[in-house]
Order: sequence, then structure tokens, then C-alpha cells
Amino acid sequence: MLSVIAETTRGGITESVHHGTVVAVNVHGDVVAAAGDPEQIVFFRSSAKPFQAIPVIESGAADAFGFSPAELALCCASHEGSPAHQAQVEAMLAKIGLTPDALQCGCPLTGDEEESARITLGLVARTPLQCDCSGKHTGMLATIVHEGLSQEDYLDPGHPLQQRILGNISEVMRVPVDDIVLGTDGCSLPTFAASVRAFASSYAALAAPEKVPAGAGREHADALNRLREAMTAHPVNVSGEGNLVATIMEVSDGRVAAKTGAEGLLCLAVPERELGIAIRIADGTYRTHAVAAVSALEQLGILDDAMRQEILARHNPELRNHNGRLVGDIRAVFALNCPVAVA
Repeated sequence: MLSVIAETTRGGITESVHHGTVVAVNVHGDVVAAAGDPEQIVFFRSSAKPFQAIPVIESGAADAFGFSPAELALCCASHEGSPAHQAQVEAMLAKIGLTPDALQCGCPLTGDEEESARITLGLVARTPLQCDCSGKHTGMLATIVHEGLSQEDYLDPGHPLQQRILGNISEVMRVPVDDIVLGTDGCSLPTFAASVRAFASSYAALAAPEKVPAGAGREHADALNRLREAMTAHPVNVSGEGNLVATIMEVSDGRVAAKTGAEGLLCLAVPERELGIAIRIADGTYRTHAVAAVSALEQLGILDDAMRQEILARHNPELRNHNGRLVGDIRAVFALNCPVAVA
């Protein structure tokens, strides 16, 4: 059963209610704290990107093409498609001898408002570089070029690279391949349905891969550590300037790695506590993520007051009307059922 995770208020009463699940899992696969239903089945969406990027390192492609940590962060990213992001992805493609035409991720409007306006006004041409997933696709193409695999069908779930990725996802989620339901993501690559608990388990592997059991991600420890460190060192490449994901990584000074997924998913890896945390808001929105993440990290004893204040200062839960008048707020209302277990 889902729990009420957050409420939106107006005039002192609750106007909207946001149900969902919050779950924390340790490196042994144990649920150590939860609110809602950890076994709820949803899609991993873009929160899977750090694990989809494992082959670019393990194949040797990242080193062969000289990818920097900033570029590895883009392999894990849902970036905002800013001109800076586009330029970096184009540079990555040049390193592997390809042009943006090789990307099959589509050409959505960017999350960068100014760039989106330029596209709408016809001042900038549409290009797959603008897609938030272009870095992920470029990382996959690097592996494909390095290993001599076929390029034109790389979106196909049966492609050798996608099969390898599925196996890696199965390992870190601790879910058999046959139990993972495949769907098609917004960028046309496969996405993976499993429990929210399984997503938290995978982020525990991202947090401390040497500590998880064999077959649950330990074999990928070098790649996972390198990808997590790239993400926390270059948080704006993972999302965008001012994005909650970047804020969490900046404010925590890299002590927490964060990645969102479409339809209200936020996953966190906490190396010093060897924990993975997954927050899923059932209505698919993101407006409650800041208060939910702050509350979860606070209840788990991970967040100090300075970090809390800084995150909420940048992602203010107050609701103001067109005249700037305070009319309500967004507040977390869940209690994790056993936070003392990880104190």
C-alpha cells in the first residue's frame, strides 16, 4: 500500500496529496527503512543510466577515446540540453569518429529555457544533441565503435550491448532477467520495470560496490566507483544548473550521488552509509522531490541542518502567487518505519 509522502497546502489546509514509496536498502539487500510499498513495480527510467554506462568503462572504450570524468558524467546524465551540454556531447562523438546523426535518441525540446526558446523561434536547428539522453547514447556508441558492434540497430533490446546492459541491471537490482519487464523509454532505448526496493538495491551497489555480494554488482566495482565519482564531481553535467540532483550532490560535497527518473523517481547513493535510497511519487510529478529527499536523508541521519537549509533555500517549498504572496507550501509528511536500524 502506498503512503502519503507529501502534501501541498493553501490557506492552512491540504489542497493536494502525493502518495508514493520511500525505501532505503543496505549493501546486504536488506530494507532498513521504508514508507509505502517497497514492492511496488514501476519503471527505472533514467535512474538506470549509471548502470547503463558500465560497459563504456568495462569495454575499455572510455579510456581508448580519452573520455574525461565530466564526459563520463554525461554518460549517466539527463542533462538540460544547454549549449554547453551539447558542445560536450558533440566533442565526445568526435572522439569516437561520429557525428550527431549517429544518435537515435530523438530531438525533444531542451530543458534549458533559453535554448528551447531559440529552437521554437527557429534560431537554432533541432538536433539530437539537445536530447537529455544524448550523453547516454554517446556512451553506448563509444562501446559499439570500440568493439566493432553494429550501430544501426543499437536501440534493439536484442542488440548485444543492450543484452549486456540488461544483465548488469539484473545483477545490481538482484532481480532475475526473466522477471524484469522491458518497456521502451522516451529516448527509444529499453527501460526496466521492477520494484522500488530493487532500485534502492541498485543504488546501494552504486554507493559501495565492493561491499555487495558477488553477482549483485561487486564485479563492476571499478566501473561503478568511477561513474559515481564522475557524477558527484560534475553534478551540473548529470542534470543542469539549479536542478535538485545537482544541488544534492553539490551541497553534500559528493557524499550523496543522485539521479532522477521519469514519472516521479529519485534515487540516491550514500557511500559512507553503504545505502541506496529510492523515492517514487505515484502521480509522476517532481515538485515534492526536494522535501521528500530532505526528509528521508534527515530521518536516516545523513543530512545535517546546514545541508537541509541549503537544499530548501535553493528549492523553496513555499508556494507564492503571481504577486509573490505566500499562499501555501509543500511539506513531507511520511515517517520511515525503522530509521533507528541504520543509525
